[in-house]
Order: sequence, then structure tokens, then C-alpha cells
Amino acid sequence: MKRIFGLLIVLGLAASPALAQKVTIDYAHDFDFKTLKTFQYVDTKETDAPNQLMQDRIVAAIKRELTQGGLKEVTENPDVLVTSHLATKDDTVYTTTGFGYGGFAAGWRGWGGMGTSMTTSSTYTEGTLIIDAYLPTDKKMIWRGTGTVTLKSKPEKQTQQIDNILSKLGDRWDKILAGQGE
Repeated sequence: MKRIFGLLIVLGLAASPALAQKVTIDYAHDFDFKTLKTFQYVDTKETDAPNQLMQDRIVAAIKRELTQGGLKEVTENPDVLVTSHLATKDDTVYTTTGFGYGGFAAGWRGWGGMGTSMTTSSTYTEGTLIIDAYLPTDKKMIWRGTGTVTLKSKPEKQTQQIDNILSKLGDRWDKILAGQGE
């Protein structure tokens, strides 16, 4: 029983990186983010959500996070332009499990035993949401946030994943505004 429990723990730890959410940012360290008061969301040719429904959810969540963070959405003359990109990649994980027993046989036979192994594969989709903020005057990028996660199959769960990524990115933005860096 202890052996089975230990195997389950090892398998759980091995699978956990695929479930983890990774969030990173990069920003212009010399830019004064406190000067930003307004934003405008813009689609670009790189904006490519898998479907229009998901794109609408992403844009709504970004706008909600920015306004909750203190910025005002405008349709002209914004302090900063914001856009998003979405990339997905299918990956396959292979797991091999071996079962067997061994023993010592007397005489010329030496070591004996019997065993078998089985390899299974599972495919998952990794999604990365990229959010860029740049100045409207010279198109200089001042902030980039990325969030990568193993996508859930249901749209409601994917929306929750987007909200979690944006919340974490918003926390990092708030730290920059407070002068605490990343």
C-alpha cells in the first residue's frame, strides 16, 4: 500500500508542471507608469484568438482589469494603447509504467524474473496570452505581460484561466506603479 501511495505522489509531482500557470512581465524600467491615466484597446493583425467568442471574453477581461486598476478607457488620444495575442501549442506526454518481479534461480539459469511495461500518451494544449502596452505617439512598447497555462477543455474554465492570468498580471502592474518593480 505504501508503494502505491508513493507512486501516486511521484506521478502527481511529475504532472504538476503541466498544470502550473506561468506569468511573466517585461517593461521599460525608465518609463514613469504613473503618468498613464487613459487607455485604448486595439486589435492588430497579430490578435488571433481561436474564435470570436473567446476573443470577446479576452478583450472584456483586459478592459475590466485595466479600469479596475485605475485607467480610464477612451476612444481617442489615449495615454497608452493595449493589445493582445494568443498562441496555442499541442504537446504530448508519454508515461511508461513497468510491472514485474525478479529472483535468483539456482544452477546455470542465474537471475530470473518476469516483467512488462506499458507506455501511454496524452495530448494537451498549452496556451499563452500576451498583452502589450505601447505609446500611441511612436509605437514604443513599454510593457509586456505573458501568461501560459495548460488549457482546460470547457470555455467557462478557459475564461477563468484568463481571469487568473490577468489578475496576476494586474498585481505585477500595481507593483510597478508602487515603485516596487516586478
